[in-house]
Amino acid sequence: MDLIPILFRITIFILSFLYMIPLNEAAPTHSSPYDAITEFHIVFVIPITFHSTNILGTLFIFYRTYLRWKRDHRSIVLSLRFPFYLAITDFLYSSSDLINYSYSASNKSKFLNNEVITLPSPLCEIMGFSIVLFVSFNVLLVGAISIITWLRVVQEYYFELGKYDYKIWFPIVILSLIFPLSTLNAYGPTKYNCATKPEASAVMTIFFILIVLILATIVFCYVHILITIHRVKEENSSVSSSNNSWMYLNNIEKKTLKKVLTYILIFILQYVPVLIYNMCRLLKIQNFIIGVIVSSAISLGGIGNVIQYICNEGFRYQSSSVTCSDYKSETKAEADDEQKSNDDSIITNNV
Repeated sequence: MDLIPILFRITIFILSFLYMIPLNEAAPTHSSPYDAITEFHIVFVIPITFHSTNILGTLFIFYRTYLRWKRDHRSIVLSLRFPFYLAITDFLYSSSDLINYSYSASNKSKFLNNEVITLPSPLCEIMGFSIVLFVSFNVLLVGAISIITWLRVVQEYYFELGKYDYKIWFPIVILSLIFPLSTLNAYGPTKYNCATKPEASAVMTIFFILIVLILATIVFCYVHILITIHRVKEENSSVSSSNNSWMYLNNIEKKTLKKVLTYILIFILQYVPVLIYNMCRLLKIQNFIIGVIVSSAISLGGIGNVIQYICNEGFRYQSSSVTCSDYKSETKAEADDEQKSNDDSIITNNV
C-alpha cells in the first residue's frame, strides 16, 4: 500500500532526466551538437515510429471492441468502453501528429537547406490547434475515468451516463474546446513541425496547471479506491470463516494495486515530460531532444492502454470469456443488478 512513496520516486527519477540536457546546449543558439542528417533522423524517425505503433495499438482495440459488440449482441460494459474511449483520443492525437511529422520529413532537402518544411498556412495553424485539442481530450478523459471509478467504488454512487455516454463526453469536449480556442493566435509553424509557437507562454502555463490538477485527481481517487478495497477485505475477513474467501479478496487487492500503479505510472510517463518541456520553454531553454521526447512520450499512453487491454482481455477474442468482476459486485445476488456488477469490473480490469 506504499503508493505515494513509489510514485514520488518515479517522479524524481523522470525529473532527473532534465539534468541530462546541458544548459549551454539547451539555450537558444544557431549551432547544434549534431550534424543536420543526424538531427533530421532524431527529430522525425523517433516520433513517427512511436505514433505508428500507437495507431496500430488503437486499431487493435477498435477491432476487439467491434468483435465483442457484434458477437455478444449486447451493450459493452463500462470497463471495456473506457479503454475504447482512450483509444479514440490516442488515435486522434497520433494520427494528427503523424501527418504533421510525416509532411515535414518529406521535405528533407529543404530541411538540410534550412528552409521551411512545415504545412502551409492556414493548415499549419489548424494542425497545431488540433493537436492541443486532442491532447486535452486525453488528459480530461483520464481524469473523468478516475472520478467515475471513485464515485462507483468509494461513494457507491451510480448514475446514468446517457446515450453513448454523452454525460462523459459533453463536458470533456466543452472544456477541451475552451482551452485552445482561448489561445487561437498561439499556433503556427516551428522549426520542425506545426505546434504552439515558442512565445505562447499562456498555453504552456494553462497546460502545466491542467496536468498537475489531473495528476492530483487520479492519485487522490485511486488511493481512496485502494483504501476502500483494503477496508472491505478486512471487514470480510473478520466475519468470514472461509480461508478461500479471504485469499480471493487478498488476491483481488493485489491485482487492483498493481493495475492502479500501472495506470498512474502510464500517466506520469506520458505527461511529466510535458511538464518538463513546458518548464524549459517558460525558462527560455530550448533543445530539440526535449520536443522529441514529449511527442513520443504522449504516445506511451496509448501503447500502455493496449498493453493493459491485452493483459486484461487476452490477445485473442473469446466470446465465452467472462470478464472478472469486482468482488464487491459479485456478492450481490439480485439478477437485475447484473449490469451494474459488470460495470463495476472497471476496478480490476481498467484501473
